[in-house]
Amino acid sequence: MLCSASCLTCTGTFSYCLSCGFSQLGSFLYLYSNQCLLNCPTHYFANVTTNTCDPCTPGCSVCYSSGFSSCTACNNDTNNAIYYKYIGSDICNTSCPNGQFISSSVLYLCQACSSICVTCSISAENCTSSNCSANYYFLNNSCLSICPDNYYPNPSIRQCSPCVAGCQTCFGGDLNSCTKCNSPNGTQYYLQIGLTQCASYCNSGEFENSTTGKCVTCNSACATCTSLIVCQSC
Repeated sequence: MLCSASCLTCTGTFSYCLSCGFSQLGSFLYLYSNQCLLNCPTHYFANVTTNTCDPCTPGCSVCYSSGFSSCTACNNDTNNAIYYKYIGSDICNTSCPNGQFISSSVLYLCQACSSICVTCSISAENCTSSNCSANYYFLNNSCLSICPDNYYPNPSIRQCSPCVAGCQTCFGGDLNSCTKCNSPNGTQYYLQIGLTQCASYCNSGEFENSTTGKCVTCNSACATCTSLIVCQSC
């Protein structure tokens, strides 16, 4: 039987191809559903070894070879699992790599996390890893350049660590690393004069200023006092 020009071999009818040859311009033709095509349909790739259109791996909608690392677009697989294409890579996966996240508003494509996050979820700046980028510190799913009151930047673990009770602002985790004091559990702490230390009392010759949370030196005429103008002893 004489096969059609596109068939290398055929059976039954001249256009029912079993294998393919070349187009009139000398291009490879690929067997798909007993037809010889110049281009394979969606969800198939041209196998240059066998001259056939082979199916993409489930989860890949467009591919140039088999497997999940040869995909240029992703989709659902046969179990309806959703696959997402990595940014800058031809990989489809049901999860995204570090620095990328799955967005509920964008199907089949991983989205980039903010540069301050190592990992994130739901949105670009919702960080999920305590290992923030350099000069940022993790707290409550955020990577911050400045830690809020009651926390200090801890470079060893790249997190905002809590100040010790009695410190409102601090640069370390003890009462000797405070720059402002507060009143936990109703006990007022005061910043000692000339020190970065909070204590629940002030030294002799000083008085406790509850408004500022600081110890203040008494008037020079007072040995002890309760304010700059009220002496307890001279």
